Amino acid sequence: MPRIFNSIRQRLLAQNRFTRYFVYAIGEILLVVIGILIALQINNWNENQKLRHRQVDLINALILDLNAKMEENIGDLAYGEDIMAKAEKALQNLGSGATIDTADVRPLLRNMAADEWRYMTTTPSYTSIINSDLWQQLPDTLAKGVQRIYDHHSNGLRVCFEKHSEYATHCRLTYLAPNGLLDLEQDPRTMSMKIAEDPEAFRVNLTTFMSGVYRLIKYNGASGKAIEAQLPALIAYRDKLAEGRH
Repeated sequence: MPRIFNSIRQRLLAQNRFTRYFVYAIGEILLVVIGILIALQINNWNENQKLRHRQVDLINALILDLNAKMEENIGDLAYGEDIMAKAEKALQNLGSGATIDTADVRPLLRNMAADEWRYMTTTPSYTSIINSDLWQQLPDTLAKGVQRIYDHHSNGLRVCFEKHSEYATHCRLTYLAPNGLLDLEQDPRTMSMKIAEDPEAFRVNLTTFMSGVYRLIKYNGASGKAIEAQLPALIAYRDKLAEGRH
């Protein structure tokens, strides 16, 4: 192609057609400029495509992370409700003077002593998103909704777990260990007798434990509902972004 242009220029110069040569030279320059602009446009389009794909990937990671949190909320909620049912049954038996069923008491004592429980408020996916350019581009209502889940609901759960761990350590030291109730493999009859020696101490420690479980149930339910309400808007935004409609 350059050889053709060069041939045309030489022929025009040889024929002293300077006006036509000048017009042709401008046309050639315009063609080069247009070519550059087209190349830049294609490059910008490619970069925008890469950015959009990256944003979609980040939102997908966030959706997966929120789904995992919601499943954790649902699992913890069911576990908490099961523990509360066992605790209420134990208190009823204690109040009526009946023998406490150690099949129910074993998991209660195990959880009353569980001071290793922790809850992670932030995750690698969430941290990556809030530190990316995507966070600034999210609609304000969507960003606030997501941030509230991690900063409010997750923090509430973290505090609940921390308080439970503090209580569990205190319970181990002041009630379970002194009364020989840390060993859950001991004979059930022996365990029942130890609890019966001071039923009021058992009741006080158990009701304190139940208050913590109740708070965990409350916060897990609220967190799960908040995530469930936020996910459709996040998915809709992801789909718009993937289709290039944003």
